[in-house]
Amino acid sequence: MYRYKPTVEAFLERYKTKPFKTQMGMIGEFLSHIIINELFDNFETASPFFNLEEKSIKKGFDILLYSISEHNLWITEIKSGGLHKGKDENETTKDLLSTAYNDLKVRLNENEMNHWNNAMNAARVAVSQHRNYKDVVLDLLAEEGEKTFEKRSTSTDNHVFFISNLFHDINFKTIEKTVVDFHNSIIKKNEFAGIFTFSIQKSTFNKVVDFLIEESKK
Repeated sequence: MYRYKPTVEAFLERYKTKPFKTQMGMIGEFLSHIIINELFDNFETASPFFNLEEKSIKKGFDILLYSISEHNLWITEIKSGGLHKGKDENETTKDLLSTAYNDLKVRLNENEMNHWNNAMNAARVAVSQHRNYKDVVLDLLAEEGEKTFEKRSTSTDNHVFFISNLFHDINFKTIEKTVVDFHNSIIKKNEFAGIFTFSIQKSTFNKVVDFLIEESKK
């Protein structure tokens, strides 16, 4: 929808004024967008990374995904950070995923209309040129918004993605079992219609920022 260089420049403009923790979150969401678009062919992104017209951080759900094969929406929650004090990479990854789970569970059960209004506005921007699934996405969001208005929306209505971004020396990698065990523990709770979990680890997010700065100069 937007040209590459202006988008990179707009991202950096927002990034440089934000506190350190917010910057980590922005880079974590950036990496998540890239990985989802590259590795998950069955999903189309139904929300923008950010709006060029607005300077503030995007509110609401981190990423909305539309499943082309199943014709349903997946709501994504992303948590990013460095190694937690007194914990190793596996414990920190579990912390990040658990925070994503807790935050999203609360939002999907509190029947707050603003979450769905923001999602509708974001989807209109992201899928405006995709006529083949635009109406489906907006109808699904409107249906969930109606349930929320009637105070009958619950997390069990929704498919969810949980993503952790750990910025820590990759010589000390999070083991796959940590993510698998977390994923299986959430499945057993039967609190969502569907669940997908993955974890990202990079030594530093500064390399990502340096790359974007170089791209903006081309």
